Amino acid sequence: MKKAIIVTSAIEVDNNYPLTYSQTRSFFGTEERFRQTASTVASLDQASDDDTTIFVIDISDNYLNYGALLSYQPNLVFVGVKEKMPHIYQSVRTHPNKSYCEQLILQTFLETYSDVLNNYDFFFKFSGRYFVDRNFDMDQFTAETKPGFYFKPPMKFTWNDNWGYEMVDRRSIQGDNNLYQYCSVLYGWHKDYMSRYIDIAKIIVEYCSSSSGMKYDVETLLYFFTRDYEDVITEMPWIIYGWDGTSGRFLRY
Repeated sequence: MKKAIIVTSAIEVDNNYPLTYSQTRSFFGTEERFRQTASTVASLDQASDDDTTIFVIDISDNYLNYGALLSYQPNLVFVGVKEKMPHIYQSVRTHPNKSYCEQLILQTFLETYSDVLNNYDFFFKFSGRYFVDRNFDMDQFTAETKPGFYFKPPMKFTWNDNWGYEMVDRRSIQGDNNLYQYCSVLYGWHKDYMSRYIDIAKIIVEYCSSSSGMKYDVETLLYFFTRDYEDVITEMPWIIYGWDGTSGRFLRY
């Protein structure tokens, strides 16, 4: 079974464009972001098998330099957004909502490269600069694997009215006082659910680009917009590691 790991990457970041939740777009400089990205590729290579391709979709201005530096990786395809998807290049480098940028990159890549991606059976989205351990195992995905979506168990947070998240308020349905989110660093889907995933990405892009939806994040919206697919969601025992892009804080969860 063929697997595609799609890494959304921003090795070069311009701090002249703040995010909705941070005046600093990146805590780390370009050199450190590249070192972390190289670690991402190495960890995914450890988890991969011979039928896995790693697609790094990078929004850097000098993408050719980084593609050349990572060319040692035999199963890696480096895609420069500036060259291959120029119509979104400026937007995904400057938009204040990070979730909008990420999902627009994914949606555009999946649509632009659909002919290539039709040859794959499983797809995994991964955030550049993070890495995995042996819990992320490609051998788990075979012809017997249940088609659907693959997520880490949802995170939950005690509801706070100050969020202004009325649209995604499911407390009466859930029977508790929590907001649930899916990890957006790593998740996956089966080829049979590609069109459904693209639809979800499109609606997240739409919400996060609107004046009323700018406050939302992909973690919340991934959970909210997959409730119709609860029966085909498999929770995976994945652990991810890395450094938060705006604070530099080390994360493991």
